[in-house]
Amino acid sequence: MTLPADWVTCTLEDLLHPAPGAIVDGPFGSALKSSDYTSQGCRVIRLNNINVATFNDTDKAYVDARRFPELRRHEAQAGDILTAALGDPLGRSCLVPEDLGSAIVKADCFRSRLHPRVDAGLIMFWLNSPPLARYFSEHGKGVGRIRINLAVLRTAPLPLPPEDMQAALVERIRTVMARSEKAKSEAQLALRAAGALKVSGLKAGVTGQLTARWRETATDVESVNALLERIPAPTQAPGGRKPTDTRMAGQAAIAVNDPGTPLPPRWRWTPLLRLARQETGHTPSRRHPEYWDGDVPWLGIRDARKHHGAVIDRTAQTITAAGLEGSSARILPARTVCLSRTASVGYVTLLGRPMATSQDFVTWTCSPALMPEYLLYALMAEGKGIRRFGRGSTHTTIYFPELRALHIALPPLEEQQAITGRIKRLLYRADMLASEASRAMGVADDLVVRTITQAMSGALGAASSVSGASARSLLDDIAVERRTLEVERKRRKPNRSPKSASPTTPPNPDRFMTPDQITAAVREAGGSMRADTLWKLSGLPIDIFYRRIRDELAAGRLTESSDKESLLAH
Repeated sequence: MTLPADWVTCTLEDLLHPAPGAIVDGPFGSALKSSDYTSQGCRVIRLNNINVATFNDTDKAYVDARRFPELRRHEAQAGDILTAALGDPLGRSCLVPEDLGSAIVKADCFRSRLHPRVDAGLIMFWLNSPPLARYFSEHGKGVGRIRINLAVLRTAPLPLPPEDMQAALVERIRTVMARSEKAKSEAQLALRAAGALKVSGLKAGVTGQLTARWRETATDVESVNALLERIPAPTQAPGGRKPTDTRMAGQAAIAVNDPGTPLPPRWRWTPLLRLARQETGHTPSRRHPEYWDGDVPWLGIRDARKHHGAVIDRTAQTITAAGLEGSSARILPARTVCLSRTASVGYVTLLGRPMATSQDFVTWTCSPALMPEYLLYALMAEGKGIRRFGRGSTHTTIYFPELRALHIALPPLEEQQAITGRIKRLLYRADMLASEASRAMGVADDLVVRTITQAMSGALGAASSVSGASARSLLDDIAVERRTLEVERKRRKPNRSPKSASPTTPPNPDRFMTPDQITAAVREAGGSMRADTLWKLSGLPIDIFYRRIRDELAAGRLTESSDKESLLAH
């Protein structure tokens, strides 16, 4: 990545607060167990709380406040960066919110506290960017659950702009994020509207509301009674459970037995067994590899979930002729309607070609009196309400006594055709609306990603510092402060009794000259000063002193004398 001249590439560790414990993870093992959690006290930040650039405050856990002193090393304060060690996406980060109160991080959660002159919000955005996502992915370890460790986070490569540019970049990114969230919110409303349109359209269709005006003009239509007199009942498979006598009304056009609810003219509540051959499927033995991976499509729950409300031509699994022969599975003809009746109840699909199914389905091969598409839409119109026909509190199953007693609100054949045509057009419009809404949400997300990526390269707005200070100067200041604090800690390290120990005082970074102060010192000396004298006056390590001098020379605020021994200020 090519950066502006006054930017620099560094690591997260370069930007940490110089005090000890600036980056930590959560306590492991017995130090903090789930059994330690309480209903109130000190907040425990867990993986579920860390979303991309957002703190999820809905999942709350606490530990007794009296334990906070022993866990203080893992404390998280407002403005700290939280990073997830595992999960998707790996390394996702957010800030600790202002009003969280006393808090600690749990295992697999990292907390980073940056130097106060570095904008934590900006670095948090960098950590969520595509370049860092690739970095975390490449450096993740483990089998199954890939994770990163503290060393990976410490050495994460980051671009650093000058100090006076950071807040402006954050503001630009947050502005784009706010616009993106508003666009996504509106798109989400459209997505819900598309779903509601499907539900209401299906129900309006199979209850006759969509064809109310059609019936006013279509007077010469064969009634259902005449239709059933003309078309014989299909042959049912022998045996099986008897239909239940219980009556249960559905939400639209399906019921267990005749519910007695009124229907439009020429309609009739009709048993599905009178209109379609009802069957189920079977799963060939998994102990026989020769039964699987053949040429026969085999419908499973995963297929029905993926093709709910649609025609299916290809299945995830197939079986062989031997699998058919060695089981109760049977090839069903194309245009058979299949409803999942166990575990995931309510998925319905239409076979686009002959295939077998698992025992998780009840199937109907329709006679000419019932259009398969109309039955498909009638079952879809029940939605999750179809579970009321089943039993079981944990895993609902619709059993065959209820299935064999299912009735459908049956319109005349011509009206079935009119209804399916109208529903198809309505569902198409709803799908188009949902597709546009989903695309808009993707565009909004992509806008944020592109904005952050542009900002990281210095291509977002002004790419240079207004004051002329470089990011290298900022890094040098942080490094000097860190070294000074380390010297102070070592100086105070010799063993002394607690009574004789002097109170600790933080280092004073003001005694080290900034680039502006270096130039000002030369001016105050009459516009010229020897370089070695200036270095001693600055209090800076020699390498950082010369980097600052190079920056001042490059900016034209200082020049070298002809003998290269003195510096001149202009």
